Amino acid sequence: PHHRSGTKYKAYPTYDLACPIVDSIEGVTHALRTTEYDDRNAQFAWIQRALGLRRVRIQTFARMNFMYTVMSKRKLTWFVDTGKVTGWDDPRFPTVRGVSRRGIDVGALKRFMCSQGASRRIVNMEWGKFWAENKKEIDKRAKRFMAIDKVDHVALTVTNAAGEGMEFLSTDYLPKDPSFGKRLVRIGRRVLLETVDTDGMEVGENIVLTRWGVIQLTKVEGGLEGVHVPDGDVKAARRKLSWLADVPENIPVVLSEFDNLVSKEKLEEDDKFEDFINPNTQAETEVIGDVGLKTLKEHDIIQLERRGFYRVDRPYVNGSKKLMLFMIPDGKKKAMSGLDGKLAHR
Repeated sequence: PHHRSGTKYKAYPTYDLACPIVDSIEGVTHALRTTEYDDRNAQFAWIQRALGLRRVRIQTFARMNFMYTVMSKRKLTWFVDTGKVTGWDDPRFPTVRGVSRRGIDVGALKRFMCSQGASRRIVNMEWGKFWAENKKEIDKRAKRFMAIDKVDHVALTVTNAAGEGMEFLSTDYLPKDPSFGKRLVRIGRRVLLETVDTDGMEVGENIVLTRWGVIQLTKVEGGLEGVHVPDGDVKAARRKLSWLADVPENIPVVLSEFDNLVSKEKLEEDDKFEDFINPNTQAETEVIGDVGLKTLKEHDIIQLERRGFYRVDRPYVNGSKKLMLFMIPDGKKKAMSGLDGKLAHR
């Protein structure tokens, strides 16, 4: 029996019967269908002729597939039902809600889809092209901030800087577009650097602390020390580093990065997708963030300099409810600096 009408009717309109009738009656001029329905197009037209209905033209197009991804709603439902993901808006999901939560710009999404056209050829697209289009848009408005790894960092003492950390410098939110305004950056005698950035440092070497200036190293063994060189040559320095003044106002931040749910580039028809589930698709890194990150709201998109682009999934509340940032892929196979994440850069 039918779940609504019970046994009242002996026949029910199937998809193949209902579509040509409903489309004609409701005024549809062109039915957009994927190529998997090509074998049913003749039937679609026959039903309309047999019932004397207005003709509806059929425009077919191929589905777009992505590498290392399943697009079937049935298979995606399995991920949700088994708890492999948090829901249909999981940032690892190839749904509009999923990629939006990952950090896609709506305008970039529209441009990407329009650029593909309505081809009848099945395409296996690389995610890199999708996210590269997004980067072009978000790079125009993503405000710049800095953050340093909570555990893997090194202190540098700038001996001629103010000791209390109460001095500031003013810098543009977006160096390429000053119209976005300025922010204040705390400077102080003790600053934090990424450990990976300090490998091979030598006494006498000039390094650049981004947005501050040139520091000449005076001591390397037993702790880094240096002096600020106000008129130093920024372009001549080999290392240009992100940094933070070591002050109590800095906030805790959690960075989340994601990987593909499927470990095989392209699943074949006889493949059982459950056999190719990637067991390691999410990783978190705790960092110390610039106090300016407190001002961010949910969905804001920023760039942590030398780390990458991020979307705010949860704004900062307090020390126990930390700022949660989701890494946005940039379409490149390598990170923008030596600050690699815990997962493969996609």
